[in-house]
Amino acid sequence: MNSNEKRWIVLLVAVVIIAVVLIVVLVNRNNNKGQQDQGQVVTEEQTQNVEQFVTQVEDGTKINTSEQFNTSRTYNNVEISNIQFTAKDNMSVLLADIKNVGSTTHAREVVKITLLDENGNTVTDFNAVIAELEPGESAKINASITADVANVKDFKVEATTQQ
Repeated sequence: MNSNEKRWIVLLVAVVIIAVVLIVVLVNRNNNKGQQDQGQVVTEEQTQNVEQFVTQVEDGTKINTSEQFNTSRTYNNVEISNIQFTAKDNMSVLLADIKNVGSTTHAREVVKITLLDENGNTVTDFNAVIAELEPGESAKINASITADVANVKDFKVEATTQQ
């Protein structure tokens, strides 16, 4: 074999090796992408299953849809109604109308709001302020917590010692 033939054989072997490496890399890349896509589908399904008490709107805001959570309730002659609980950007916000349905003035009060899961277990709690209300007077509650906890079934309001 002369040197010219040896060069052609070496060049041909090099081209075959490069082609095999490229094919292996492309096949592995496609397999990994398929596995990642499957993982994302599972994650999305799990998220939908876990967040059974929220609806997410276009801008990413999660709105609590639990009927139990959004039912009006009374705390010490203060009716809490028109309840809205949302979360966005790791911040949850409770908005509600309050009205003094009693016959005496309700003094300004800090209350503890405890969020409950579907089994009645405490998820977390935070404080809110009920303004001073004359009989028949209305106001609003606007309380927030730095956490995405909109996916809860209910809440309870209790007195706290903080004023």
